Amino acid sequence: MARELRIGMVGSGYIARAHVYGYRTMPSVFPEAAALPRLEMIADLDEALAASARSRFGFARHSGDWRRLIEDSAVDIVDICFPSVMHREVALAAIAAGKHVYCEKPVGLSGSEVSEIAAAAARAGVKSLVGYSYLRNPLIGFARKLIQEGAIGEIVHFRGAHNEDYMADPAVPFVWRCDPKIAGEAGALGDLGSHIVSIARHLAGEIRAVCGQARTVIKERPVAAGSREMRQVGNDDEAQFLIEFANGATGHIESSRIATGSRMDITYEITGTHGAIQFDGERMNEIKLFSDRDPVDRQGFRTIYAGPTHPPYGNFLPAPGHGLGFNDHKVIEAFELMQLVSLGEPAMPDLAEAARIGQVLDAVLRSSAERCWITVA
Repeated sequence: MARELRIGMVGSGYIARAHVYGYRTMPSVFPEAAALPRLEMIADLDEALAASARSRFGFARHSGDWRRLIEDSAVDIVDICFPSVMHREVALAAIAAGKHVYCEKPVGLSGSEVSEIAAAAARAGVKSLVGYSYLRNPLIGFARKLIQEGAIGEIVHFRGAHNEDYMADPAVPFVWRCDPKIAGEAGALGDLGSHIVSIARHLAGEIRAVCGQARTVIKERPVAAGSREMRQVGNDDEAQFLIEFANGATGHIESSRIATGSRMDITYEITGTHGAIQFDGERMNEIKLFSDRDPVDRQGFRTIYAGPTHPPYGNFLPAPGHGLGFNDHKVIEAFELMQLVSLGEPAMPDLAEAARIGQVLDAVLRSSAERCWITVA
């Protein structure tokens, strides 16, 4: 019988719900898992929030003080679903207590904060996983396989975007993501851009330098729906930047939370010396491949549907083209967490990789302020 790993979750908002879905669904989708998650304890900012979350999610216990959760000997893994401002304090406390850490992105308020957390985890020897969910799409693994096999030749260029429109309407109220003291200086860049940066690094390689622009388009928002009282937005609504990769490839990335009409525009195109790969996040179960090695009279992008030949799709469905959804990413993530902690199987991105992603975001903001190319630290 598989061992149990006891989960202590900090925070109970939307992303916490997605994590719980992953934990609850994972055993039936991945019966081969080396360990099973046990929902041991949940904590939030006060007793009422924590008690409500315990009831909704099915945790065995709750606490209105996250420090008690970390100190509890029955907790093996601390799952951090608080806003970014709390990540450093909670993660460092968990690491000091010898707990493994599973944290949502972007970790901390800046790349330097993430680097501090990653260094602490390395010294303590604890395992870590960061919730860059879109890396779990089976077609990301397939794209990486194509690249490693030389299907498109040497990478020449990466074009990526993560654009959404959830704040395109100026009447949408101010939320914590608009406050740099809570969400960090990187607004859309941190919330959305960090995802496509994670994909760029995973598929195209190390990012060496950037030249970017970040700006706030809607400078004030109502403090509540229908209110005439306004509050200043403190971080970017959109960002875009040029890239130099360490392998010599170039590219550009854009991110926006005000891209009218874009509901889930996480897209990328990778151009190589012998072909190209295209992906559209609004059609997340399809990928397009072009190869100049095909006969000239039948060259063109062809659509490949996600299927059992693209692991771990087959754990969910026996037939191609039926499709996975966003929350299935969290199921895969939960499985990888179990294998990481139980068997030491590599899982990415860890805190060290999250720190490198954070350093790219820091460099983009610095480039925007100084209006020049910046080498990524």
